[in-house]
Amino acid sequence: MGLLLGAQIQQEGLVLLTDRGHYISGETINYKAFYRRPAESSDAAWSRVLYVELILPNGTPLVQSKVLLDTSTSGSLLIPEGLSSGSYYLKAYTRWMRNCGPENFVYTSLRIYDPYNEQVLPVDTLGWEPRPVETLLNQPEMHGSDMLECLLPKDSYGTREEVVVDLNWNFSHAPANLIISVARSGLQGDQSYFRPGCSEDSQGASDILPETQGLSLTGQAVSFTDRTSAPYATIYVSVLGGDRDFFCNYSDSAGRFYFSFPEYAGERDLFVSAYHSEIDELELLIDRDFSQDALQLPSYPVRLNDTLTELITEMSVNAQVSQQYYPKQVLIQETQAPEELLFYGKPTSSIKFDDFVNLPTLEEYFVEVVPQVAVRRSGGVRRLIIQGEHPDLSIYPPLLMIDGVAIFDIEAVLAVSPRLIDRVEIVNAPYIRGNVSFGGIISLISKNNDLGYIDLPSSGLLVNYQMLDLSASDTIQYGIQDPRLPDVRNTLYWNPGLELNSATGKRISFRTADLKGEYEILIRGIDSTGKYVEKRTGFSVE
Repeated sequence: MGLLLGAQIQQEGLVLLTDRGHYISGETINYKAFYRRPAESSDAAWSRVLYVELILPNGTPLVQSKVLLDTSTSGSLLIPEGLSSGSYYLKAYTRWMRNCGPENFVYTSLRIYDPYNEQVLPVDTLGWEPRPVETLLNQPEMHGSDMLECLLPKDSYGTREEVVVDLNWNFSHAPANLIISVARSGLQGDQSYFRPGCSEDSQGASDILPETQGLSLTGQAVSFTDRTSAPYATIYVSVLGGDRDFFCNYSDSAGRFYFSFPEYAGERDLFVSAYHSEIDELELLIDRDFSQDALQLPSYPVRLNDTLTELITEMSVNAQVSQQYYPKQVLIQETQAPEELLFYGKPTSSIKFDDFVNLPTLEEYFVEVVPQVAVRRSGGVRRLIIQGEHPDLSIYPPLLMIDGVAIFDIEAVLAVSPRLIDRVEIVNAPYIRGNVSFGGIISLISKNNDLGYIDLPSSGLLVNYQMLDLSASDTIQYGIQDPRLPDVRNTLYWNPGLELNSATGKRISFRTADLKGEYEILIRGIDSTGKYVEKRTGFSVE
């Protein structure tokens, strides 16, 4: 799959904007990404996942996140505490961009300060030259600021007073998708944007496929003995935990496999295994989800004039007060009990072992109380088949599972103690999952969700996989209502999703905080053709 123009991969357009340019460690960075698919892809779905990382100038990641992507996306990242003061970057890319390497990623510079850490990052201004923000979306120029009107009824406000803003878009040919951030004047500038471009060595390579269906897991199956590829191996992925799920597919002629997941959030445990009829021992190589390629970016010196020193001191005090009065709520996923229904839904039959007299082996349970399953012997090897009216049941082997994990070793399953098994569920009809056909399903459910202490397939890997980040901004949009509590927000207002057209204007409102000084409303965005616009409007709080 090469979406190529001549010998060069067609590039996606991407720009990453943040609510401010200066932060204190422990604060939250709010961001918005605007995205344009390659021109040659027409209206077809292309990249659906954006990877966003907070990194050091040398490329070392500090925070990593994945978010769903359409024509735009927004999210937030929590800055770790204890960082050295200096230049940091938000790095954003799609899997498709990785074909060109880190030179094709988008980088937005930030300044982060830590009042408790006297260290600063080493200075190295060598590196890539910044680019005008409008060129990141493959546009030669931007709209003039007069295309966007930002109207305030007055120039000065009191503390905790409502500010009403009327917005008008004067370009009739295309609506605009905008973000609005309000903060102290001087905290929203000093940002640089980098995207060096696809290197000559990488042009023409399109080995990494775009994530057109959502978040993916990719890798390769190889022979454990000689490391050669294992073509057309059956790959199984079991999603463990409360809402268990199961996926399977064949590897391609090079042993490569690809899975797309639903919109899972947070971290999930996956058990990935493989089976090949002609290769006894397999090894699975899982691709890294985040790019490991680094690009040296400029690290600028921390130069503070009197005005900026005062702003950063105020911002630091505000952040400390906010952390005391309004601590960040860390969302911990509750451990859910496994769902009663697995991916196959309601089974044809479900037989609880405790409803019957105790039998010494699983084989005897299948023979005596599970009439849909027969145990056959051939050459001293036992196998399980499902009996039913469908002729395909005798063509394809059944899918054999314990607690949602596929098991290939029949002898290992039959060796499990029946005292550990709660029930067996049977689907006595052909079943297709992915592009793999099964002669029904035999699903054993253990009493304690412990897989019956069975020996899992030797090819299996337990992978803790980072899924989508669904966290939203923690900016308090409408101020602190309780007059007894301090209102010391460093970002007064953040709106990453304002749609505006020339036919109708929009009105927004927010409240000032307890802090007096000069403030700035910064509005940025693109129209439907991808053309960038930016508008700044100031006011004071007295």
